[in-house]
Amino acid sequence: MALRLMEHESGQPRGARLAEGRRWSESELDRLAVRASRLAEGEPLQHVLGQAWFDGMALRVTPDVLIPRPETEELSAWMAQKLLTVPHSAPCALDWCTGSGCIALSLKKRVPHAEVHAWDVSRPALDVAQANAEALGLNVTTGESDLLSAPRPSAPFHLVVSNPPYIPVAECADMHARVVEHEPALALFVTDEDPLLFYHALVRWCEDGGLSKEGWLGMESHHAHAQGVAALLADSGRWKHVEILEDLQGKPRHVVARLEVPSLHGRPPKD
Repeated sequence: MALRLMEHESGQPRGARLAEGRRWSESELDRLAVRASRLAEGEPLQHVLGQAWFDGMALRVTPDVLIPRPETEELSAWMAQKLLTVPHSAPCALDWCTGSGCIALSLKKRVPHAEVHAWDVSRPALDVAQANAEALGLNVTTGESDLLSAPRPSAPFHLVVSNPPYIPVAECADMHARVVEHEPALALFVTDEDPLLFYHALVRWCEDGGLSKEGWLGMESHHAHAQGVAALLADSGRWKHVEILEDLQGKPRHVVARLEVPSLHGRPPKD
């Protein structure tokens, strides 16, 4: 973390600083001391720096949004590949529970011709996502919507991806204070009684017209509940290619599938 602080303050990697024998000014040392103090008090490095890196993008992060994780990059890259296969001049994708906008912005960066939407129930989170989109020059449409009560859209999306709240409240006591005390509980936790609450809602919404036939759904999940999320899709009888993807640590982390039988009330894709 100290090396990251020095790189951020100087704008140079360690090798470059050593090569030029860089000497720190008094004002720079003062800023480093202030930031080091914040770290020592338990504040996340990304909040101290005001940014986090995701898929090669420097994103603004605040206590209103989750700090983007490397495992989420894996899901984003996988879904971008699926979006590229959509036979449409402007495939439409949705990142629900967008937070900082990391997934939506990654999709837009990797698939520039796609129409990408980023939704969240939190207005402050959407403000961060919008600021990131503007700073990166990526055209992403943000929208305030509650996954648990959202109406069916006027037209289905070709791809939907989400990193919803999935940590049971009971696990809070075992989590690091850097997470519990500095990241939004709204984006982290779900009730112990129904840990798949958001997955039930998302799958139902997709089946009821939110996702087009042959559209792809991708969801990050708790490693202990990935099998349950996959079973939810399999038991529905309306999905194919249900697959659990492991993260870099070898833990079951993402569940992806393709909608085979949409709702009778669903609407045709925007082709």
